[in-house]
Order: sequence, then structure tokens, then C-alpha cells
Amino acid sequence: MNFWQNVFSTFIGALLGFIFSIFLFYLTSRWSKNAQKKSTEKNLIKEFEFNEHYLQKVLADIKKAIEKITVNDKNVFYYFNYKSYQRLFVQSYFQQGFLYEKLDPDDINLLDTILSRMTQGGEYYINNSIQRWKEDHLNQQQILNILAFERDSIEKFIKDIRRIKQKIVTK
Repeated sequence: MNFWQNVFSTFIGALLGFIFSIFLFYLTSRWSKNAQKKSTEKNLIKEFEFNEHYLQKVLADIKKAIEKITVNDKNVFYYFNYKSYQRLFVQSYFQQGFLYEKLDPDDINLLDTILSRMTQGGEYYINNSIQRWKEDHLNQQQILNILAFERDSIEKFIKDIRRIKQKIVTK
């Protein structure tokens, strides 16, 4: 083998090694992204299930509060802790761009609405409204309207979460 054959074979070997390393990097990167997506999706589904269960409890407490307020029982001791609504994996799934692959803009908007309502501000509004009714700053009809709206919203949120969860699982 002469000098140029050695140079040429070394160059071809190095080039093929370089191309193979790029291909291997792409393959492992893709595998890693798919594994991360599946893991995040699995945790997102669990988060939806937790939130659905949590909203069922909130809904039951709202209905009990409505019953007590309807009979003008001022001993309403419910604290609505909306900060317990979980959002970590929804945000992670969104930040990684996976949410757009599974949901249409209307579903993403619904999810955003739910996340916006289940905050410390929403919690404060409900708890403060009940306290204002107890102190006679709101009349019975006003607090019943507030709680009826909240009850209807929570019922809708539960249905929306179920539907969105099903879309993510099936797509």
C-alpha cells in the first residue's frame, strides 16, 4: 500500500467514524426525548387523576356549604385550598412543547382557564366571600350565586379534565 492509499483509507475511516458518531448521537438524543416524553406524559395523566379527585372533594364541600347557607346556618367552616391543585407536569409538558402535539387550541385554552382559576386568588375570593357573608357584608342570595357559579365551574372543570386526559391518552 502506497502513501496515498494510506491517506485515503485513513480519511475514509475517519469520515465514516464521524458520520456514525453523528448518527449515534441523533439516535440516542431521539430515544432520550421519547423516553422523557413518555415519562412526563405518564406523570401528567396521574396529575390529572389527582386533580380530578381533588376537584370532586372541592365540589362536595361547595355543595355542603350551599346547603348550610341555604338554611342560613352561619357555622360554615369550609376552607377551600385551591393551592393544592397540582400543575407541575402540565407546565412541564407545555414547556417541552408536547402539549401542542396532543391538544387543539381550544383544549389548551380550557386548561389555561382551569389553571388560572385554581390559584391563591381564586381561593381567597371564595373563602373571603363566605367570611363576608358570615359578617353580613353579603346577603344570602349573593353568596349563593357566588357558590353556585363556583359549583358549576368546578363541575365543568372535572368534565374538561376527563376529556383532555382522554385525548392525551388516545393520541
